[in-house]
Amino acid sequence: MKRSWLLAGTVLAGFIPAAAHAGDVVVTFSGMLDYQFAFADADQEAPGVGASISAVSDQSELVWDVDAVTDTGLHYGANIQWGFATGNTGAFDEMYLKFFGDWGRIHLGSDDDVVDNMATGGHDVQAHSEGFDGEFGDYYTQIGDAAFLGTSESSDDANKIAYYTPNFGGFEGGISFTPQNGVEGQTQQTDDGAAYNVLETSVTYGVDLQDVSILGSLGYRHADADQGVINQDLEKINAWRAGVKVGFGPVEIGAGYGDNGSSGVQKGTLADAGSNYQFGVGYDYGLGRFAVGYAYGENTNTDGTKDEMTVYNISIDAQVAEGLLVYSDVVHADSSNGAGGAANENEGTVVLIGSAVSF
Repeated sequence: MKRSWLLAGTVLAGFIPAAAHAGDVVVTFSGMLDYQFAFADADQEAPGVGASISAVSDQSELVWDVDAVTDTGLHYGANIQWGFATGNTGAFDEMYLKFFGDWGRIHLGSDDDVVDNMATGGHDVQAHSEGFDGEFGDYYTQIGDAAFLGTSESSDDANKIAYYTPNFGGFEGGISFTPQNGVEGQTQQTDDGAAYNVLETSVTYGVDLQDVSILGSLGYRHADADQGVINQDLEKINAWRAGVKVGFGPVEIGAGYGDNGSSGVQKGTLADAGSNYQFGVGYDYGLGRFAVGYAYGENTNTDGTKDEMTVYNISIDAQVAEGLLVYSDVVHADSSNGAGGAANENEGTVVLIGSAVSF
């Protein structure tokens, strides 16, 4: 549910130039509060984790969206997302200006990168709690650094400028430039970011064939890398990910693959940044969605040993009333760093049971 107000010039006249008064400024307010009970059991338990109750920071947020249009037909606005459940005091998630029309859309500010924003795959068919792409990592200690979803050095919500094309016969594209990862909002840039001059591009193609829908995505990320350590030069970031989602009736099947190559690893070593793949099936049963998922990722360390991680999940959600959702997720994970021995591997299971109210 969303709430909208038409704000006349009496309030905003002092802030909006006269040329912009082609129509009303529409402010839409929405949000969600998501709480879950978590039970975790693992060979190496995360500190303080066994059974706990926690708000879900990725889902619990307030969103303000502003839309208006000038006399010349330029649509413009802003989007502000506040993750009030992040930490103890909350934190702004995304905040950006937007300009759009028949020519496409431009975002300027702290926003998701176009590669991850446009990607489809096994993560895209999960239930509300997102399975292997969800919150289980808050209750499970991963051994090693293997990434099992996406690609290295995503600009995530860093300050950027992004352009999205309109739809051309099923094709859509996006491109974004980020001066430095990790710099959001009013944060000052530094000279030693892990990734900078980040260029991200993505293209999707979707088509409906009678009772079958198909969506594919392909994204590429390039960036310079520097960890600010003398005599430890890093390889440039060159990573890509691809995905596909097929739907027929109430069933959706998704699969994805990511390849990081040697992105950001130390030059002259045996290391590589690894690759990953995922698979998922979702079924809409009327009240909600039932889904299963699988993900695997690996990378090679500087000494030639491998980090690996495997994740399985079974998830379900149900819409019990307008704005009220209940859900459950069972996730099993196994990770290791290739060094051998019990201290270098962790296998565990996380059970999540929760409810969310959206408005």
